Amino acid sequence: MPITHSLEHLKNLHQEAVLFFKAELSMIKAILPKITDDRIAKTATLLLSSGHTGTALLQLATQTDSFASETVMLARSFMEKLTNFCYANICDEQEYRAFILHPVYKQFHNMGLPDMGADPYLWKDNFEACKRRQEQLKKIDIVKEALTIFSETKSNLNWTKRTMAQRIDAIEKYGKLFDMLFVLSKYHYYSDASEALHGSLYGCTLNIGAFEPGFNPTNQKALEKRSLKDTTCVLLHLGMMLHECFKLISYSADIKEIYGHSYTNFSHALNLLFHVLEKKIETNKAIS
Repeated sequence: MPITHSLEHLKNLHQEAVLFFKAELSMIKAILPKITDDRIAKTATLLLSSGHTGTALLQLATQTDSFASETVMLARSFMEKLTNFCYANICDEQEYRAFILHPVYKQFHNMGLPDMGADPYLWKDNFEACKRRQEQLKKIDIVKEALTIFSETKSNLNWTKRTMAQRIDAIEKYGKLFDMLFVLSKYHYYSDASEALHGSLYGCTLNIGAFEPGFNPTNQKALEKRSLKDTTCVLLHLGMMLHECFKLISYSADIKEIYGHSYTNFSHALNLLFHVLEKKIETNKAIS
């Protein structure tokens, strides 16, 4: 569908989205010290890391003419961190334990790799020394448990066997978050980001929409409007996802004041999103 917003109006909308996303990111460090729930505290590293990813994403998102593919790569990373944060806090104990012990399993296998700076002529001695270190690690109870959950021989297993879609389904069944944001973010960014990351022809042409039906990538004005619209939607979608993480925290922590500011931002961003998409709001689903 053709974009009827003027170029100047889209620039203003994009700037509003930038300010919204910045505001949501700024709340992360204020909220973290107020967390009281043990599980949320242990998974909050993902939330902190999402702040770093979001800061990098902002730098790319302000250059809408150059970094569409790179922006969507970071968008996927951001949405995965937030999805995993929420999922790790609502999943069963077995899944949660796997989440916690996955770094232990990875470290065990990393200890089996020779030092990058080691003398190549002493490769055999270095390799045997690494194996001895691993044998010592296997005597530690938490390492034994991690290897039981994962593998002593396979070094590249994911922390969960559940797909991203299955994790989002679990969030939907939890019923206390605006899960449609997670669904939409996966639908819009997950696959495209993979294509861009792995360097396919489609992924490398995301910035010009060369394979978008009905779009003419040689129309410079239309291309600029498309880039502004897409990047604005990325910032709004991801900022609202972050708000949902704050909502999850609010069920156990006293963050009423900060959450109130975030909710005000969220409400404005939702209206802004529908305006950018040139759609009327037609939903009765509770988002508070």
